[in-house]
Amino acid sequence: MSTATPSVTGLDPEALAKDAADVLTVIPANPGAVYSRRAARLQELADDTVLTDYFGLLRLLTRAQARLAQTSDAESLFGPQPQLQLSGSTPLSPASFDWGNFWQSGLQELISELLPLVTPSVQEVLKELATTEPEQLQTWATEMLDGRFTCVPARFSLFIWAALSLYWSHWAVNVAQVQAKVGEGHHRLCPVCGAHPIASVVREQPRQGLRYLHCSLCETQWHRVRAECTCCGDNRDIHLWAETETKAPLRIESCGSCKGYTKMLFTDINPRLEVAVDDLASMVMDQQLVEEGFHPSTVNPLLLAHEEPLAGEEPLASEDQKPAANA
Repeated sequence: MSTATPSVTGLDPEALAKDAADVLTVIPANPGAVYSRRAARLQELADDTVLTDYFGLLRLLTRAQARLAQTSDAESLFGPQPQLQLSGSTPLSPASFDWGNFWQSGLQELISELLPLVTPSVQEVLKELATTEPEQLQTWATEMLDGRFTCVPARFSLFIWAALSLYWSHWAVNVAQVQAKVGEGHHRLCPVCGAHPIASVVREQPRQGLRYLHCSLCETQWHRVRAECTCCGDNRDIHLWAETETKAPLRIESCGSCKGYTKMLFTDINPRLEVAVDDLASMVMDQQLVEEGFHPSTVNPLLLAHEEPLAGEEPLASEDQKPAANA
């Protein structure tokens, strides 16, 4: 991947704001399909990255997520359907319902699927995680959902988040379908669960050129007008950065006001792009933006090792809560 100085293109917010009229504001996920596509993209890019071994582990993990997401025995894996207040904001935010420890069943299933397939060093990590007390697992899950990733041992965070995502994405589908019918506009955090996005995706469907943010927890997508900062909402100092060409399929949108940035994947240009995988595969671009003084406003479930606060310093749990976030 080229490390040439990015080109920067200014945007016309008034022209792009027309995208907000008569659009599908929320797109429910198909969790099994999302995880399967993610696994396929990881395999496709594995030989083109210095992270070949890590991409291999991620492929095994996302394949396991895909299989479990399509289980025929949902209640034994996900527990009973939670009691949700669908009329409120972010009905699936951790603060909005009793999510209990049902997600831990998914964690144990993921570990069981991975153990015969991974290297001895990863096996040791998984065995240690499998024998961790449920109370400790619950504490770590709560820390992660509040955006405090560094409070959780780094060797466990990938697998814990994968299990949380498996649980949240399962119950998010019906919630997102209800919200899609309402048609309300949404902003920087997921309208279903309150989590940060992974990145934004410019889609060909339901209408070419619309930008959707993709949730890092429940995999829902929600519409956000282009040429408007996904973190602070400012539209006066927004720029697109690309490594080589103006119409590159992967770009970064930066905000001069809050100094946040978000990746933009133009799947209408390259439909093979996958939001989490291609965000991870393009970390060189992140480094360039950081050197320019910008900070990410997103969370990637395949790489949870953020040491600096996110732009905007919002927690994952809820837009209304503000615990100290070190996401």
